[in-house]
Amino acid sequence: MPKSTFAGHPLHPMLIVAPAALIPFGFVMDAMYRRSGDESYADAAYYSLVGGLVGGVAAATSGLMDYLTISPETEVKRTANVHASLNGAAMALTLLNVFQRRADRRAGSLMLSAAAAAGVLVSGWFGGRMVYDQGMRVSGVDPTAGAPELAPPADELLETAMLREEKLAPSAGPVLH
Repeated sequence: MPKSTFAGHPLHPMLIVAPAALIPFGFVMDAMYRRSGDESYADAAYYSLVGGLVGGVAAATSGLMDYLTISPETEVKRTANVHASLNGAAMALTLLNVFQRRADRRAGSLMLSAAAAAGVLVSGWFGGRMVYDQGMRVSGVDPTAGAPELAPPADELLETAMLREEKLAPSAGPVLH
């Protein structure tokens, strides 16, 4: 299976933003509802969790494509297994939590929200480990470099357009020493 790519870059890190933000935010909204009794927080928690699920399916699909290109019996595959397992558990807990709320937004579980949020956050650490420590999808050190890529039509044109826009941005800026 090919790696997932959009405009010349790995797709998975672009798609993880929604579930990585919305599932923990759902927990925060649940906690605020429990504290205040304001039902608008329960509604916000529900919609955050639903958005996290939808985003999680997209992120999981692109992540699976990348996962299937990792050689077995490697440190990267082991880390990917932990990352995928934690995300799968977080998605299952979130799905159960959303299912409990289908008739009444207030019927959700704060514990399910907390566990799913923790799973997403810890999983993000393992995702970062794959990138920053193990070079997953990093040019020049990528352990999946030889796998074919699946890209949308005109992907090279998108990449060219984005690089052209980047050249318009200033290159100066603050530096920490």
